[in-house]
Formats: sequence, structure tokens, C-alpha cells
Amino acid sequence: MSGPVDVHAHIASPDALDEMRKIHADAIPTLDYQGDDTLLLRYPSGVVNGPVPVGVVNPKVRLSDMDRTGIDHQVLSTRPQMFTYDLPGELAGPLASLANDALVAVSHDHPDRFSALISLPMQDPQRAIAEIERLGGDRCVRGAFIDSNLAGRNLDDFEFRPVWAALEAAELPVLVHPYQADTLGKDRLGSYYLFNLIGNPADTTVAVASVIFGGLLDAYPKLRWAFVHGGGVAPYLIGRWDHGHQVRPEPKEFLGQDKPSDHFGRVFFDSLVHHLSVLRFLIDLVGADHIMLGSDYPFDMGQRDPAGTIRSYGLSPRDEEAILSGTTERFLRPR
Repeated sequence: MSGPVDVHAHIASPDALDEMRKIHADAIPTLDYQGDDTLLLRYPSGVVNGPVPVGVVNPKVRLSDMDRTGIDHQVLSTRPQMFTYDLPGELAGPLASLANDALVAVSHDHPDRFSALISLPMQDPQRAIAEIERLGGDRCVRGAFIDSNLAGRNLDDFEFRPVWAALEAAELPVLVHPYQADTLGKDRLGSYYLFNLIGNPADTTVAVASVIFGGLLDAYPKLRWAFVHGGGVAPYLIGRWDHGHQVRPEPKEFLGQDKPSDHFGRVFFDSLVHHLSVLRFLIDLVGADHIMLGSDYPFDMGQRDPAGTIRSYGLSPRDEEAILSGTTERFLRPR
């Protein structure tokens, strides 16, 4: 892949949704098409998401959108609404498998254009490991896709460590994405769409901190971690984290004398920060070789023309190439 690679792109399969509904209808939406271009996702609870462009379920439309915006390859992940960590493992496991099989099938149909990040039933580590073992040998599978918190637990919870070990052994990196219905502080973020505008980046920030302060980078040195939305506000807080580590004993529990900033450059971020100055700050902090193109396709908080946006910023040719494709190829498991 020499052209732009989008690491942050969501998809759903109508056929998989139909099969999921047979397992647990309460968690699965129906599709309400609004003409040819958009649809609504209607949940049994009465929640309605959308309108969403039909590219979320239609690979032909998705490919047309990619051609129009010059995206050579998308790394597909399920919608965050399918993080069903609140369900028993015996339900969540089959739901994850159906979603994953749909991603893998689309990737097999268009292997030059798509690859997959599999979701895992993290509330049941043994089932999560079984899903890694089931699909880890498929070379269209390039990594895993998880929430920024796992049913309210942080990523450094010791119960999840066998999963991190299994992902490391399978050479599958992890892309962390918040789900706005279970983010930090959601009880105070009901107005102005703040549950997404603040809740999503806030929860991502806790996830970054959990990985760094929890010592996961040293415990699993070959496991690569990435965080969407530019890492939330973690980049802006790294100086505060270093200062706290210097003056307080608690941050040293797993880091010892290593500063948080000593580890910050070991994780990856996507480019979806919506502001040139913010992206330049992130480049200065971790380098373009740790930043990947991310669109959040096809949702309205994403970018319609992610590659064009990066090219419009006037970055150095080296930084531009790294963000558009080079870093993502380094992050993902090779085919």
C-alpha cells in the first residue's frame, strides 16, 4: 500500500446485524433507510442514531467515497456501539464473532482496499483469547479494536493481562476507541453534545494514562497501542503527569523512576484533531512516525476528506508521508 491508509473507519453488516438480533435483539439496531444516501440506526430501547451515510453498511458506496477522497485502504472496525461489555460472555462472544466475520469477509472480497481490526468480548478474557486464536491467523486481520474502558474498568486491570499477552503473541496491535455512552463524567455532559465533545477525549485520556502508568508498555513490550482522536487530552497533560511523577509516590508504582514522558513516544495516535496547531503540537511531542491518518468514517465527527486535509496543512514531505501511510503500516501487523 503506497497511498493513504485510513486506520479509523467504522462499518456494519446488515446480514450480521440480522444474525446478531437472533442472539440478543435488545442490543442490535434495525436499519431505517432515509432515501438512497442515509439511514437511521433504530435501537429497541428507542435510541436513534443518525442520519448516517449509507457507506456504513454498503461497501460499494464506501469504495466510491474512498476513490473520491483518494484513500487507498481502510482498516475496518465495528461501530463502538457494539462494545457489548455489559452483556454476559456467552452473549458477547457470539456477537463479537459475527461482527468480526463480517469485517473479515469484506476484507477478503477487497483485500487491496480493506483489512480488519477485530473486536473482543473483553468481559470474558478466555472468550477474548479464543477469538484471537480463531482469527489471528487470517492475514486480513491486522489488529484488535477495544473500548477506552472495559465495563468501567481501566485497561491496566490485571484481569485483562492474559488478553494483552495473547495479542502480543499473535502480533496484533490494539486500537483504543471510546464509546460515548460509557465515558467518564457522562452524568455531567448531557448538554451541548458534550458527552462526545468532552466525554470521548476524556475517556481516551484515562486509557492512555492506564497503559502508561500501569506499566503495560514494559509488561508487553511488543504490543503496540494506538488511541484515536489524537489521544484525547493526554498530550496536553504530559507535563503535568511528569511533575506528578516527580513529587508523588503513587505514579511510580509501575514506572519506577521512568517519567511518563519517557514512555509517551512509544504509543501511537490518529490524526483526527480538527486543528492544524493541535496536530503540529502532537508531531512535536511524539513525531509523525507515531501519528496515523484517521477519518472516523462515515460519522459526522470525522473528516470527509482526511488525506486532503493533511495535505492542505503544509507539513514537511516526510511528516506528510508518515501520517498518510507510513506510520500505519508500521503500526499494523503485516499481511
